[in-house]
Amino acid sequence: MRKTYTWLIMLMIVVTGVLADITITGDARVRPRLDVRDNGAYGNITSDIYYLYRARLLLSADIGNGYFFTTRLGHNGAAYWVGKFGTGDPPSSISMSSAGRGSVDFMELYFGRQGKKFGWSMGLIPVIHNPLKDLHFYPTVMVDIPWLIYNNSAAHGFNLNYRLAGNQLDLKLLVDNNAGSSINDIVDSLDVTTRDQYTLIASYPVSLAGLKLTPEFLMTFADSGNAAPLTYGATFGLPKVAGFGLTAYAGLTNQTVSDTLLGLEAYRGWIGRIKLVGKLGPGVLTAWYDVAQTTPDVSDALATDFSYLWLSYTYTLHKSDRGALTIAPTYRLYKRKIKDSQDYSRAKIEITTQVTFK
Repeated sequence: MRKTYTWLIMLMIVVTGVLADITITGDARVRPRLDVRDNGAYGNITSDIYYLYRARLLLSADIGNGYFFTTRLGHNGAAYWVGKFGTGDPPSSISMSSAGRGSVDFMELYFGRQGKKFGWSMGLIPVIHNPLKDLHFYPTVMVDIPWLIYNNSAAHGFNLNYRLAGNQLDLKLLVDNNAGSSINDIVDSLDVTTRDQYTLIASYPVSLAGLKLTPEFLMTFADSGNAAPLTYGATFGLPKVAGFGLTAYAGLTNQTVSDTLLGLEAYRGWIGRIKLVGKLGPGVLTAWYDVAQTTPDVSDALATDFSYLWLSYTYTLHKSDRGALTIAPTYRLYKRKIKDSQDYSRAKIEITTQVTFK
């Protein structure tokens, strides 16, 4: 079956390349990592060294007059990673672990039209990661880039954009689930109607006192009794400092539905990030620091405090008009704490080697 899918994909590439203006780009990574997890006074300390790998292929077809089709192929694993060396599906039950392989999935698949003032698209659309998505969709693990890791920065839905007063108003409607249905029980008159769940995302950039400010609003529409968070915040483009670009993020969220039978609880939360990116020596330094908190409405004493530090340095080993090869040593530190009950941290020391091609 997998060979059949491969031939279908290759046939699609050939046919589309003949009939349309098609562009193929992609990247691949290998990442050795030291992973250290510390449960503080409440548990043990574990460490592990392993090797991650991934590859992605982006196909874009321009069919004229602004109409397009785009798909991204990769593995539907955390942050696109196929997995670790020595893992995956083996060819047979007696194969060694090194024979394991990962699958290829449609990570994005959408089409639409983009004009000078108005554009639209639908399908499995890209939803660019930022801390507000983390806060809204993953409030219990809101740092360590969960929207990118667990959703691969994409979701099923629809996108509209309109150029208004020189800037682009962007609206996305995501289909979180299709669990809604209607049952008309004629015999017992037990009619049951439930609704699908959707999330609306709206953003619009503005200039304010020399700063670029992008407010963003996220609202989930859910069935009665289901979690429906509301999140709002903004991205702030700050003036450069010593040649480094600075960006700040801030957001608030709340969720008012509480149901012990369904395991739901009302909560409120917030997140803040300061990020800098700039040239340092022959490479580029990227650093950011997150602080965040989720507090259940039942008790402020059960608040979970989060912090996250990212430090990376990217050096280009080779670059041409056909692609590039880079290496990026990275240090990541995640902390989560609940007073008198939990004190957890996870440190990742890794080196990412990446090839990009076009």
